Amino acid sequence: MQNIRFAGAQIPCTINLDKNVQHIKDALNWASLNSVDYLLTPEGSLSGYYPGWDIIDGRTIDDIYSAEKEVLAYAVEKNVGLCLGTMWGEIDASFLESYRKENQIRFYSKTGKLLGKSNKTYILPEYDQTVPNDDIPLIDLEHTVQNFWATGLVCNDFWGGPLTNRFSLPLHAVENQKTHVIFHATNGFRGILPVYDEITDAWHEGNLRMISFSTGVPIITVDNACKMDGQDYEGKTSSTSGILLNGEWKVKAPRNGTQYFYYDFNFNDMIDYKLGKHPDQEIINNTPGIGGI
Repeated sequence: MQNIRFAGAQIPCTINLDKNVQHIKDALNWASLNSVDYLLTPEGSLSGYYPGWDIIDGRTIDDIYSAEKEVLAYAVEKNVGLCLGTMWGEIDASFLESYRKENQIRFYSKTGKLLGKSNKTYILPEYDQTVPNDDIPLIDLEHTVQNFWATGLVCNDFWGGPLTNRFSLPLHAVENQKTHVIFHATNGFRGILPVYDEITDAWHEGNLRMISFSTGVPIITVDNACKMDGQDYEGKTSSTSGILLNGEWKVKAPRNGTQYFYYDFNFNDMIDYKLGKHPDQEIINNTPGIGGI
């Protein structure tokens, strides 16, 4: 049986670039020791996630580029494929700064090859201040075959459906684009409004599990370990970090602080779409005429 090991790092996404680099390196150390194939970090894990991420405290976009090169070189040294959540500046002369601000998951192979990047679609304009994605690219992950497709969704890209007026991007990725796995990097509001926190917590949990149940493909999701603005925080994450399949948590990380986790999937079954099944299938098989599903 051939397995592939996916992992997530629930780490603090702060306003300090050097601290963020070290958090990612620490996660890569763990991933290397545990023979991880692909490691996912939260939304904005390198840059931080807040307005002015490219200029705060005198930093420039070149500082973000240098930090990315540093963590990528470390990932190559550790032989870990990296799915890096970060704000980014795509070179674009049509913008005043000469770069286009995007909120991305950047996918790298174990050798450091950029396999693709997924830019956030359902942005918060006043907060992200980035250019939204106009399509959802499929990323061809390097493993043992070509056309091993992954989809990267950033925060609201997952929460946008199905119970709002926004198109459900995870369902689209599976049903229309035939992706094999979904990586979800998030960084949600938390720790200030208790009732709102409770409501969004229930929404995130139900959404993750129902989309997982509906699609039958693995979902790796990881949240920031501190507040959305990068401040220290000892409370619960905005959503659960972990790995799901068929509506059930295969791995469910604790909701506080830095946490690392992984899970192995049968690679051949994954690319042949043989992982999806109803969690109550045995009952259904043994109960003719059962309704309600």
